[in-house]
Amino acid sequence: MSTITLKDVPQELRIALKQRAARNRRSLNQELLYCLEQFVGIIPTPAQENRESIESAKQGLMRVWENSEDDIYNELLKK
Repeated sequence: MSTITLKDVPQELRIALKQRAARNRRSLNQELLYCLEQFVGIIPTPAQENRESIESAKQGLMRVWENSEDDIYNELLKK
């Protein structure tokens, strides 16, 4: 593993990162690595995960709703 040193980190940024790390129960180093991985696209962001989850649920529902062998579905279409 390599080591990277950050210089001249503004105090507000350092405080914000430490707070974020505490909220996520990570060390500052772990939080920085997580943020960098998300930024460069190694791991999906929560928004991407949500979109993928919603799309997956939508596809599952469409398989159920578009089931032409479902008697209730066919009855509703006739009304």
